[in-house]
Amino acid sequence: MENRLLLSVCIGGLLFAFSCNISTSRKLADTMSTDSICETPAHNMSDREVSAQEVPMRLLDKLSELYGDNPPGVIGFSVESKNCPDFIGGVYINDRDTLVIQIRGDSAIVRKQLEEILGSKEFIVEPGLTYTQKELLAINEKLTERWRQLERTSVMRNVKSTGVGAHAIEVCLIVNTPEKQKEFREKVMDSPAFRFTGPEVPPVNTTVGVNDIKGVALRPEYTVYSTETKQVKFILYNHSGGPVCCGAHYYITYEDDKGVWRKLPINDFAVDILYGVENGDSWEFSAFLYPDVYPNHTGRYRFFYEVTVGDMHVGDKLLMMADFRLSDSKQELAQVTKTPVPETVR
Repeated sequence: MENRLLLSVCIGGLLFAFSCNISTSRKLADTMSTDSICETPAHNMSDREVSAQEVPMRLLDKLSELYGDNPPGVIGFSVESKNCPDFIGGVYINDRDTLVIQIRGDSAIVRKQLEEILGSKEFIVEPGLTYTQKELLAINEKLTERWRQLERTSVMRNVKSTGVGAHAIEVCLIVNTPEKQKEFREKVMDSPAFRFTGPEVPPVNTTVGVNDIKGVALRPEYTVYSTETKQVKFILYNHSGGPVCCGAHYYITYEDDKGVWRKLPINDFAVDILYGVENGDSWEFSAFLYPDVYPNHTGRYRFFYEVTVGDMHVGDKLLMMADFRLSDSKQELAQVTKTPVPETVR
């Protein structure tokens, strides 16, 4: 079996959102993944965006000149700068392209001081009615430490990601029920700054793919697995006459007790790596079911995996699907045999 690792593309998801001196979106709603904002190259913006950002970015540059401790050539302002004054708790650009400065202390006095420092009144002062970014970053450091301590536990396996926002720390859960939120607060960490996101009920998903087309076939190693299994192995066969490109992303649906197909709650963050399967070869990989987060039920499941036949940029994109079942019958499981190789690739 000769499989080629073609190209490492990018990171599809991160467990933690650390603060750094890198730009996020030019518009910040209620959540952002970093505490600092940097200038975006003009050639990446429309004329309207350049005009809208001109004032807030000029003010940020001024803050950087006054309080930044960046290496030479790096532009941006961070509240974590050692020179950042105590009365500045955070900065962000709101949805009206206006710079918002979170402050501590008397808002009138601080505003007057900032107007003199910046030589402008074109910004908004946000009093410390909520958590400032500095406070959120301190809380997030403790959360990161707890995450590392509990990384292999079921309560942390239910967490997709965390992110420091403008006013809260977002905790994205695979299963976001009141019970799961309570478990997180009791076993991991509790703070009024936490805001939980994620589906409480698995969303309906009636997608259907193909398991054999154009010389490409997808099969599970076995058609039936135990409800206690943590992962299922799949095999992609390529007899298309050319290479097939595939990655690390997948998703699974299941049929509930009312016959409705829903998306299975799993952690769908992955390192996005592009693999190449040559003609005549096969590719084996495993999908994780997370039974400790969302209990496996008996019944039908569908595994979905996107591949590209030929050149990844212009080749045919196929949504492959493989059916399998979960069972709690010891007799049935004892008689399970491996799925035969598809006739089309023999």
